[in-house]
Amino acid sequence: MNKLIEKWEAGENADIILKVREAQIRQLYAQTWSGLAGIMIIMFPICVVLWHVVSQWKLLLWAGVLVLLSITRGFLTADFQRKAPSGPDINRWARLHVIGTISSGLMWALPSLFLWPQNSPAHQVVWPICIVALGASVVARFCAWTPAYLPYLLLTMVPISLRFLAQGGLTNIVLGLLGFVFTAVMADVGKMMHSASSAAFAFGIRNEALNSFLSDEKIKQEQLNIQLQMEVTERTQSQEELRLRNQELEQLNTQLTAAKNNLESANKELGQALIDIKQLSGMLPICASCKKIRNDKGYWEQIEAYLHDHTEVEFSHSICPECTDRLYPDIFKEK
Repeated sequence: MNKLIEKWEAGENADIILKVREAQIRQLYAQTWSGLAGIMIIMFPICVVLWHVVSQWKLLLWAGVLVLLSITRGFLTADFQRKAPSGPDINRWARLHVIGTISSGLMWALPSLFLWPQNSPAHQVVWPICIVALGASVVARFCAWTPAYLPYLLLTMVPISLRFLAQGGLTNIVLGLLGFVFTAVMADVGKMMHSASSAAFAFGIRNEALNSFLSDEKIKQEQLNIQLQMEVTERTQSQEELRLRNQELEQLNTQLTAAKNNLESANKELGQALIDIKQLSGMLPICASCKKIRNDKGYWEQIEAYLHDHTEVEFSHSICPECTDRLYPDIFKEK
């Protein structure tokens, strides 16, 4: 038994082993209630059937101790379910359950020694029938934990099988041998059920771990998606801000280009004005009689026209008093 457990544990991860053990012990205690109820259900009919064929005080003592033991195991089971232990502490609860199971098995081993109906073969059959039912029930309920069902099976089946063999006779010998065969078969069945349940627990725990891992990865992926969306949003906002800045720069560039063109135009006008000023500030050939000015092309033109072409001066024609006196003496004299 221990070698099988050690062989299985050698090929498993330590964390998986601990979780499988926790699941096995939880199932062990979960099945205990129905097992205790089954003991009570079987015990009372036995007391009724054997009341008149065995010592009554022995029967009452046996039943009373069995009831107290079952109540104690019930309190232990309730305490386990209330505390819901886990981790290495689960091993202590496993040992307590095994102690309770072995104690119960010892109580069912006593009838073959102290509560055996010597003179009633018909009543003798009651014990193997009930004990076989209990053994099969314990194997089926406690197969998840080998130390829980195997000692119980041996403590209940071996003494009664030996009792039949000790009584002698063909029928008793056959019943005794069948008891050993039944014990071996149930032990093998329990072994297979234990292996299957251990594999099922390990498979379920691995699936649970995988689901947990996938859930964590999904959460991480969702967080990364959210972060990526935020980065995309920020980058989109940055691109929009950059586009607006580019538009502002383009507008500013357009304004600077226009200002540059205006400045170049003003510079050209200023240069032209400077040229004109230089022309006006130099020696101007002017007629001593009619006051016409000779331009760059050699033509003579009125001084008004020359200044108008080379400056921004506008002329408003009038006549001075001297010219009026010279040109219109009669009018001047009248005035």
